Amino acid sequence: MEDTIQNLKKILKENLITVAEYGKKDKTHLIILEKLDASILNEVKQEIKTYHKKTKKYPLLLTKEELTDGLDVFPLEFLNIKLNHKILYGGGILKNLKFEKKFVRRELEFEFRSKLINLRQGYLEVENKKQYKIIIEKAIPTLLPILNGLLFLKDVDIPESQDEIFNLVSEKYKVDISILKNLETLTNEEESIKDLINLLSELGETLDEMNI
Repeated sequence: MEDTIQNLKKILKENLITVAEYGKKDKTHLIILEKLDASILNEVKQEIKTYHKKTKKYPLLLTKEELTDGLDVFPLEFLNIKLNHKILYGGGILKNLKFEKKFVRRELEFEFRSKLINLRQGYLEVENKKQYKIIIEKAIPTLLPILNGLLFLKDVDIPESQDEIFNLVSEKYKVDISILKNLETLTNEEESIKDLINLLSELGETLDEMNI
């Protein structure tokens, strides 16, 4: 990534504000600029393609304004970037982001309900046992960032350990999340999907009733 940063500095000069790495297991990069229009995209296009050849990923490009003004639109995404990032170049703009609970709660409710709908549909469409496992393997990793949002609403310092996050969510929301803890040792995928459907439904109802 160092070569990419140096090349971007040459191309963008003072327009480049920050480059950060974010995520836990599946890490990627965020590039924050002062301005980002079509001409600037064209300037960096070749460098981004070179980056993609090396990493098989594309970085997320945002302007400083999109980041700070988007906290009411994408609070959950930006909260998780803040929680799991490392600055590679530039200032600490991510560290200083402030989130409002009402916006985090709104997006959480949307995420739980949309995932619940998709999971129900997936359950109905399954034609063999192997597909049950695929559905679970796709569903659970996308839930982990959402759990951070749940802890944020309870004013809990979010730990790095996945097991600690599971335990805290279970404690604070009085729910059984053993389905998330025991992903690697599942023996009955069909029953596990039913458990996951019930969990999402329960958490969605809890969020709906929260007064924030």
